[in-house]
Amino acid sequence: MTLPKGLFDVKVSPALLAQAVRVYLFNQRKANAKTKTRSEVAKTTAKMYKQKGTGRARHGAYSAPTFVGGGVSHGPTGGQNYKLILPRKMRRLALLGALTEKAKEKKVEVFEKLGEASKRTLVVIGAGEEKIRREIRNKENITVVAAGSLNPYVIMAHMQLMITPKALEEMKKYAN
Repeated sequence: MTLPKGLFDVKVSPALLAQAVRVYLFNQRKANAKTKTRSEVAKTTAKMYKQKGTGRARHGAYSAPTFVGGGVSHGPTGGQNYKLILPRKMRRLALLGALTEKAKEKKVEVFEKLGEASKRTLVVIGAGEEKIRREIRNKENITVVAAGSLNPYVIMAHMQLMITPKALEEMKKYAN
């Protein structure tokens, strides 16, 4: 089966591909870092010593950020937003550019029945082709992805691209 021209003959922009991959990887990041504030630290809330008459500086609680074991002021809360957005046209062009790059390298194959898969093969399936996913999910070095979930990073990370005819029909909407 021949590859449709609208999907596999776009002008490739390496800078756009790099940007799309960077945005994808950045969006995979999770905000795991979290520090305890002075209200979350397990310390007594009692006043350390009386306010006046000691000659020492006035302090309220051991949980203040100035003390060892106290809370952290302005630390990470775990709620940071690490999301970047790539405009729709740029996402589409990056995806088509990645597909074109693989086609130029002769690494794209449309298959009816899965044959031999080389190292790091990406199999693109269409909707309703879960049987194919179940057939090959345990095979080594093969990744299965739905046509709607395809992105430039996944395409560039694999050496070979195998597409079902149904998935190819679904992917034609990207060409418009």
